Amino acid sequence: MCRLWKDEEGSALLEAAIVIPVLFSLVFGTLEFSFYFFQQHLVATGVRDAARYLARTDPADAAARTTAQNLAATGQPGGGSMRRVQGFNPADVAISFTDVGNVVGGTGVRPYREAAEECGGPDFVRTINVTGSYAYTPFAMIPGITFSGMSVTHRERCIGPG
Repeated sequence: MCRLWKDEEGSALLEAAIVIPVLFSLVFGTLEFSFYFFQQHLVATGVRDAARYLARTDPADAAARTTAQNLAATGQPGGGSMRRVQGFNPADVAISFTDVGNVVGGTGVRPYREAAEECGGPDFVRTINVTGSYAYTPFAMIPGITFSGMSVTHRERCIGPG
């Protein structure tokens, strides 16, 4: 019995059997998180592009909104079959507006430069809020890792056509 405890043959195999699952979990977990953040970056880039486009056009124009949604999802004004992220569609992009007061204060000046008529005129400034929602689907290489969907919002001040 003593001889069995002192035998070191196969110890490397036993150590590898313990270490390899932990190592694979770390490597594949890192890849999964990296892919998640990469896709979040692509969605955020699309949402930012859409907000910047709408800030420089007439935001009340329905065609401009459609173009902005296409920009966010595909990177192209006309849309198309290519997507920034697989499963992120123009319908997943929501556009809203917020009006911020821009009245003359006690100092005799407005907080913001006067806005163009398309952006509310001199008494308020319109901000464009673009939100992209995306349901992330993981690789599922490691059971138990789940992600909720991502939602990215970008706000841009309307400056009107020009």
